[in-house]
Amino acid sequence: MFKIAPEDFIVEELPLYEPSREGTHTFFAIQKRNVSTLEAINRLARELQVPARDFGYAGLKDKNAVTTQILSVAGVPPERVLKIEQPVIEVLWAERHAHKLRVGHLRGNRFRITVRDLAQDRLPAIKTVMERLATEGVPNRFGAQRFGNKNDSHLIGKALMKSEWEKVVRYMLTDDTPRANDITQRMQREFARKSAERAVLCIPHRLRKLFLSAYQAYLFNRLLEKRSPHLGKLLAGDLAVKHSNGAFFLVTDASIEQRRADALEISPSGPIFGYKMRLPTDDVLALETSILVDEGIRFEAFRKVMGIRLPGTRRALRMRMHCHEVSAVDNTGIHFNFTLPAGGYATVVLDEIRSDLESPGFQARSA
Repeated sequence: MFKIAPEDFIVEELPLYEPSREGTHTFFAIQKRNVSTLEAINRLARELQVPARDFGYAGLKDKNAVTTQILSVAGVPPERVLKIEQPVIEVLWAERHAHKLRVGHLRGNRFRITVRDLAQDRLPAIKTVMERLATEGVPNRFGAQRFGNKNDSHLIGKALMKSEWEKVVRYMLTDDTPRANDITQRMQREFARKSAERAVLCIPHRLRKLFLSAYQAYLFNRLLEKRSPHLGKLLAGDLAVKHSNGAFFLVTDASIEQRRADALEISPSGPIFGYKMRLPTDDVLALETSILVDEGIRFEAFRKVMGIRLPGTRRALRMRMHCHEVSAVDNTGIHFNFTLPAGGYATVVLDEIRSDLESPGFQARSA
């Protein structure tokens, strides 16, 4: 249903703070079209002749979109950054800052999306769904793009977790996506020498970490599905999160706290598994642990994977959505304008709309 051209999917990153205008790092905003965040960084690194690891970003942005986001780079003055010339990347501004931009250092993202093949006579029903999502919260699952173009990033991450080096190599050597272009030949040489582990080490650190985080995202999605559709229902032993400040607390009496959950002040959380992750208790802990048992993964495995530590964290099962506008556009579709918190996926909102519109119960109520 949702066929999106890059110009119909516009994302604006909302920074958590402004650059200080002093320091050895440069914060700068880019607008990119039809290119992923990591590929944009690789192109900028080549032009500036600095390692890609010297760049920082707050979040990964969609490839098939027009997106504005903040990056940082160490040791390169703003004047030099402003001279960058790339066909699909425009530098909007550049200022000095004291430290590298870290993942998660953003308030959220504002989305302006036009869906061209959605019938305009469904507008009242779509507004009803958006009102429900704004009131009840949006499922905070990771979107399909989190798992790569071939939907296998999490599978590579799992193989890394389990030290299944040959399986990792097989995934990478059959990869025909741009991510593999610069590393496949080196991996083939090492694998030919009967060293699958050394072949895996040819995968750049940043990409290995991306595969591992994709696996963490997959595990979170599994937990979310187990608790669907009642994502706002608190259980004794839950670690609830306050949407106002991101603080977690242990739920000892779910009946007392449920009122706040019904008002979308708080939500249950799920695991981004890691060795430092705070654990729930009671049945909630048993449920989360069962996911790792099913996967054949132990908590200790997250401590270090090929030199990468995975401390873990918690993630709300629901996210707040601020809906700015839903309207018909040019007799060709529906325009959506909404804001999600950091880590939220606009495609999940669109998926929820599709699911509601296609459900027999919703169609009956709308008839």
